[in-house]
Amino acid sequence: MIDIDDFKQEVECIYKDEKYSVRDNGAVFRHSRDGKHPRKYDNFWTFGKANDKHGYMEIASVRVHIIVATAFHGPKPTKEHVVDHIDTNRRNNRPNNLRWVTRLENALENPITRKRIIMRCGSIEAFLANPSLLRENDVTPDFSWMRTVTDAEAQVSKERLLAWAESDQQTSGGALGEWIYDRQPISRNDGQLSSVDEIDKLQSDSLNGWGQIPPLGQEHHIETEQRKQNVMLSLTPGAAQEIYFYNDKPNEYPCTPQEYNGDPLIAYAANLTENAVYWRNNNGDREYVVAKYGFSEDRNSLYVMTKSAYVWRSQDDGDSMPIPIANLNKDEFSESELDYQLGEIVYEDNLFVHKRVETGFMPKEYLEEIFDECIGKKKKKIDEN
Repeated sequence: MIDIDDFKQEVECIYKDEKYSVRDNGAVFRHSRDGKHPRKYDNFWTFGKANDKHGYMEIASVRVHIIVATAFHGPKPTKEHVVDHIDTNRRNNRPNNLRWVTRLENALENPITRKRIIMRCGSIEAFLANPSLLRENDVTPDFSWMRTVTDAEAQVSKERLLAWAESDQQTSGGALGEWIYDRQPISRNDGQLSSVDEIDKLQSDSLNGWGQIPPLGQEHHIETEQRKQNVMLSLTPGAAQEIYFYNDKPNEYPCTPQEYNGDPLIAYAANLTENAVYWRNNNGDREYVVAKYGFSEDRNSLYVMTKSAYVWRSQDDGDSMPIPIANLNKDEFSESELDYQLGEIVYEDNLFVHKRVETGFMPKEYLEEIFDECIGKKKKKIDEN
């Protein structure tokens, strides 16, 4: 438990017309307005309450890290600047863990963020060429390891995360955890496990056969021969999905047949009507809808080309949020803003397994060429010529 009264410095600031006292341990105190009755969140010290959706600490829906950064580092320099959590722990709001940066600086100058970008996009160059790679591959973040920390824990976690970021290895799956705050020294190449090896072991030991972390006190009984390390069960009954990134989360595939007779893939195809929701992410704020579909020549695979049913819009706090196009007028977005994906469905072990033909988000024209190749249409055109 962190002592809220354990601090060395206290300053005051004004943020969004509110007066705050702020401590260097990340705690804030919102003052009541002159001549007004105290409100629910006035006149007491708090680290804030964690928002389950994005992981940041908040007080009355205001993000604490922005208040702390304003108090100790000054107001936001420009509208392009955001607050960077140097150790990427969104709940460590100590001033020495915060800094104002542009989004590009956040991506390129923070080694921990840079390592995560490389893991998700393949390379920094791929990210710079197509930033939506990161945005779209940014599945629901894992906040379970994030918490308010003591000064000593802040130093240890930063050292361990930097050691991981500077290594040339990738984790084998799973999520960040309490190993980050472990006070034990990080071993190097001395015959013992390196920090990355420790991460791999801790993470792989915590995963069940489907690449998911089982609930505490609950076992997921799967026969050894049935386990698939590169596949996880989806949120939709009867559906599974291949794992591409270390922190992938199960998604929804609403077109998955729940009852059918005969060929399973034919039953699936019957549900792929135009603009039907094909994919919905883990927290339900992003969807892709059906553009078109087709079978492979051997009819063992079903290929589905989909497009995003949302566009990204910047918010006042500098973050971007997905906005469903159903909530916008036609003149409020352009078709060129929509991203496309190409997926493959196969039926294995009584499951509809969903795969990505391309893990990145490529131009529509390119994906249409790949789609034609997958269903044999391009080959037929060549043969006809």
